[in-house]
Amino acid sequence: MGLLFKKISFVFLLCIIPFLGMSQLLVSYNKASKIDFKKYKTYQVYGLNVTTIPEFEPRKEALNFLITEIDSQMYARGYEKVKANPDLILNIGIVVSAEQKTRQTDIRDAPRYMGERNYHWESQEIVVQNYNAGTVILDVVESENSKMIWQAVSKGIISESIDKNKIRITKAVKKMFNKYPVKIKK
Repeated sequence: MGLLFKKISFVFLLCIIPFLGMSQLLVSYNKASKIDFKKYKTYQVYGLNVTTIPEFEPRKEALNFLITEIDSQMYARGYEKVKANPDLILNIGIVVSAEQKTRQTDIRDAPRYMGERNYHWESQEIVVQNYNAGTVILDVVESENSKMIWQAVSKGIISESIDKNKIRITKAVKKMFNKYPVKIKK
């Protein structure tokens, strides 16, 4: 019984391991040096540029939700959203790409017949899942001289469910603003 349980557990782990990394959220930052972020009081969302694959049409609801989440993070840091003459301009870029999750075969996979009576094992990449990935690039630009002073990039999986996407957008935006030079006002 113990050996059978170990084999079943091992097979289960082999099946689940490729999906463990699927909900990962990758974030990177870039900040201009010697900038006093506390001198800025207002901002404006200037642009939303979406680049996508032909098979995917982003939902307007998700795009609006992303802007709302960014607005809430800026507001929490004491910024006011204005329509004219802002201190900061926010440019938002979104790139959607089709990607594949793969795994490499190992010695436990069945050998393949190669040539005449020549059975041997060869490692291969096997596609486990096809999915769409979304990358959000947030540029914070000083409006006075059009100089980018801060940037955050976040990449994650796009779900079929709008509710799951909203949860992922909220987490992504919070994580993007974790390294923003102005902390949340209490």
